[in-house]
Amino acid sequence: MADTGTNELTVSQSFQLRAQVVSGCLLGTGASDVTTFGTLSFGQFASLPGDVNRVTTAGTGSIVLQCTPGMAVSIALNTGLNATATVTAGRYLANGSERLRYQLYQDAAYNTVWGDATNGGTALSVTFPSSGVAQTYPVYARLFAVTPMPSAGLYSDTVTVTITY
Repeated sequence: MADTGTNELTVSQSFQLRAQVVSGCLLGTGASDVTTFGTLSFGQFASLPGDVNRVTTAGTGSIVLQCTPGMAVSIALNTGLNATATVTAGRYLANGSERLRYQLYQDAAYNTVWGDATNGGTALSVTFPSSGVAQTYPVYARLFAVTPMPSAGLYSDTVTVTITY
C-alpha cells in the first residue's frame, strides 16, 4: 500500500493466533515419558507350595498414562524375554536355564490374560476420560506354585508395554 500522504496518529492491523491439539499419550505423570513403569516383586521364597498373587501400583509395574481426552487407546503386553511364542502356558522368570512360571492379568479375578491379541492374551482397550487426568492401570500378577523348587538365585523377566492409539 502507498502512503496516503497524511500523518495518521493510529494505525491498526490484526494477526491470528493458533494452537492445534493432536492425539497422543504420555507415559507416566510428568512432563515427559518415563523410561520404565518400575519393578513388580513377588518376594523371597524358600518354598512355593501355593500360587502368589500381586497387584501393581504406580512405580511398581502399573501402567500410568496421560492421553488426549476421548481418545481410544489399546494397551498391550508382549510375552516377555523368557516365554515361548505365546503366553497361553504362562510367562517365565528366568535365572539362567531355570524358570518360574507366572502370568499377568487385566482383572482382579485373574481371568483375562494380558497380551497383545496375537500372543495368546488380550490387549486392554480403553477410551481415555474427558478429564484428561492421568490414569493408572494396575497389572494383576500370579506366580505359580512349583515343586521341587529350582536353585536359589534371582529370577527375572522384562515385559514391554505397547500403547496404540
